[in-house]
Amino acid sequence: MDKNLIVIWVVTFTTMLGIGLIAPILSFYAKTLGANNFEISLIFSIFMIARTLAQIPAGALSDIYGKKLFLTIGTFFYGVTTFFYNFVSSIFDLIMVRFFTGVFSAFVTPIASSYVSSIAPKDKMGQYMGFFNSSIGMGFGVGPFIGGFLAQNFGIKAPFYFCGALGVLASIICYLKLDEVKFERKEEKINIKLYLKDKKFLVPFLFNTFILMGNSSIIVFLTIYAYRFGIGLDGSGFLIALTNIVSALLQRKLGALYDKYNFKILPLGIILISLGFLLLSISNNFYKFLLSLLIQAIGSGLVSTALMSYVANIIPNERKGEGLGLFTTSLNFGFMIGALIFGAIAYFIDIGNTYKLVAILSLIVGFIFYIKLKDQICSV
Repeated sequence: MDKNLIVIWVVTFTTMLGIGLIAPILSFYAKTLGANNFEISLIFSIFMIARTLAQIPAGALSDIYGKKLFLTIGTFFYGVTTFFYNFVSSIFDLIMVRFFTGVFSAFVTPIASSYVSSIAPKDKMGQYMGFFNSSIGMGFGVGPFIGGFLAQNFGIKAPFYFCGALGVLASIICYLKLDEVKFERKEEKINIKLYLKDKKFLVPFLFNTFILMGNSSIIVFLTIYAYRFGIGLDGSGFLIALTNIVSALLQRKLGALYDKYNFKILPLGIILISLGFLLLSISNNFYKFLLSLLIQAIGSGLVSTALMSYVANIIPNERKGEGLGLFTTSLNFGFMIGALIFGAIAYFIDIGNTYKLVAILSLIVGFIFYIKLKDQICSV
């Protein structure tokens, strides 16, 4: 296996582990500072807003000045700014720290994904991107366990120190072990219209945004929904973590399926996503929840890995940072828009019925996007 691919995996996993271990305790930490529910939602959303603003410029600049440089800077300053969580004294301070950690986190995953797509052979793009994606899922999966353990045994601030140290460690690994990748760009200016006018890019972008909108309904409501059936916070956390870990372990295999069958795997992924949400809507115990979440995660992994691999293949090497920086904003948009839309819907029709609606929409809209994408490929 390519040495640089392993280094990227370790660097991304280390960074995502830090993000994952902070997530479970951030709301509680904000409460200790006197935050209300709206301020807590703002604290979470400002991170995604900052990432969205920074991803495309950071990706484009990494195409010009080198991906190793930006990965090293991003991981280092993500670690340093994370230390500042321990010294905030107001909600405004916490929001500002979240903003800057969001900015520097945008230097990591989008640029790391563009690095991987730059070194991947075209006939193994799915395997490379699947292996890379596993670092994200594994980090988010393992992180909450470590974060909860540290907060419980060493105090609420311990996870922030640990996360900061992980960021600095990731930057050292990146600086010492990663080879530079840089390509000549004919045009230095960022050109978002270049992608948004190209349906071969726009359709996968919107498709991925839609899939992640559905995923947001799990992150936002699962804890509340599962609690009705006697599953506590620890049980919900375990469900989410285990689902992420299993999904991460399967990512490379899912990528290999794309390399072999291309977009023929998308209908299976769409059906699994829809089935997972449908089963989730009628689950009433821990094991049914686990089964439904695993089915949904496998389907989502099939679709997202296929879409990212396809986009990575059509973007020129000298623009991969810019292009994949834009494509990965679909995650930010998906979660922000999905949380708002499905939150409003759940207010009127209950969470269980919302999951049924997501199941129906996933099947119908998913196949519409699949047909659109298939038409685009056939027209080339």
